[in-house]
Amino acid sequence: MSPGKFARTIGFKLILIPMSVIVLGGVIPGVLAYQLMQRGAERENHEKAGTILRTFDAVDRLTADEPAGGAKRKVTAEAEVKRGKAARAVADNYSKAPSEVAFKYKRVGEVPQFGLEAPTDFESRAIAFLQADTRVKTFQEKTGSGEQEMLAVASPVEVNGKIVGASVVYVPSHFAHDQASRAFWLPAGIVALLCLTATGLLYWRLNALIAKPILKLLDVSQAIRRGEWDARFNARSSDEFAQLASSFQETTRWLREKLVHEEKLRAMFQQFIPASVAAQTLGKEASTIMAGTRHSVSIVVINIRNFKLLMEHLPPEQTVSTLNEFFAEVNKVIVSHHGLVSKYLGDTVLATFGMPSSKRNHALDAVKAALKIPSALQNLYVRLDEKFGWELGVGIGITTGEPIVGHFGSSEHMEYTALGDVVVNAHWLEEISKHTPEEDTILIDEATYRNVMSDVHVYDSGEKTTAAGKCIHTFVVQGMRSEARQVLAA
Repeated sequence: MSPGKFARTIGFKLILIPMSVIVLGGVIPGVLAYQLMQRGAERENHEKAGTILRTFDAVDRLTADEPAGGAKRKVTAEAEVKRGKAARAVADNYSKAPSEVAFKYKRVGEVPQFGLEAPTDFESRAIAFLQADTRVKTFQEKTGSGEQEMLAVASPVEVNGKIVGASVVYVPSHFAHDQASRAFWLPAGIVALLCLTATGLLYWRLNALIAKPILKLLDVSQAIRRGEWDARFNARSSDEFAQLASSFQETTRWLREKLVHEEKLRAMFQQFIPASVAAQTLGKEASTIMAGTRHSVSIVVINIRNFKLLMEHLPPEQTVSTLNEFFAEVNKVIVSHHGLVSKYLGDTVLATFGMPSSKRNHALDAVKAALKIPSALQNLYVRLDEKFGWELGVGIGITTGEPIVGHFGSSEHMEYTALGDVVVNAHWLEEISKHTPEEDTILIDEATYRNVMSDVHVYDSGEKTTAAGKCIHTFVVQGMRSEARQVLAA
């Protein structure tokens, strides 16, 4: 797993909390404790050097037969020479000692005759500092580096009230610091190891109890999305994730049953309501479904000529199958031209164009569909003609207007259709078409003609009077103008 992907995991995000607590609650106080321990080591070095220096000064005074209270009388040159000899003897003794000796003592000065050694640069600087201010009794400074680093402490050497040199003690400073570091880092390392182990165990448990179940649940949800409804998530524990898994399985089962039920309902619904309307209707509130609208549509009424021959000469089952074949072919043509079949009335089909959406030129779609219907029924025509000698045909009436469009009926049975004079006029046009000599006749009204006049070639058949005494200006559709141009060009 890449670092970026690992950083996005829920396990990493959860262990950030204890990691932050460890950093804020452990590292910061640890740094302060380390600094305090180093300062304590530094103070220990100073105290150790001061104690050693005072001890050697006392030894020097005793060796030179000078009482401890000799500061009350002047130190003579002869006494200082004795001190120097004693100091060299002590220093020689320590120089011959094994490496366990952890400090070095020297008496140095610019005047060798007092038994003082020649000073180094540091020691000369210490003597100068003590001579500059007689009130200062000690001078401290670090010398060297690394394991050779030493804390040097110097005190003045006086002869007859004059500072002629210094007693210097060199104490290794790294030893105390190393001890303090070891005293800090050993428990700190143990605590850090325990914290890392605890963090690792926490991440492992979080990954096992939370991250992996979530990933498994994600895999199951994706499988269900792909249609694998039998995918299951098995929880090995009895905690909240087990409850979540159980609820997820129950929800999946319920959703599957609901979808199956809705698919069956949709399939059954679309047997009575066109698919385009059903898709818009499903999922809406009942009040929205029942609400009607008024907008422009084209109505097409299609009737089979000589239907009584079917009723009189064919058995019922063959009559039904022949009608269903007729309806199936007509429905294919209507749907392919963006229309929908509103209802079947015996040997008549009522279709609408522009429902539920009227963004297209629905009048032109209706005329094009009507022109395609005779050719779609040719196989049926030929078979019935060869078998029975019947010459069948269709009469089609097309009108355009703004009827009331909506779902009509009761809760037990609904129809999506149009209601108004435009529907009545379409029926009258189909009735009028029976009086024309052609087998397949398409009549349109004036409103339809105005919408298709630039695309359709028609014959103006003038005013026709219906059985109800109403006059309708009719036009006989003869074909598309584009097809006529192709014939003339040929």
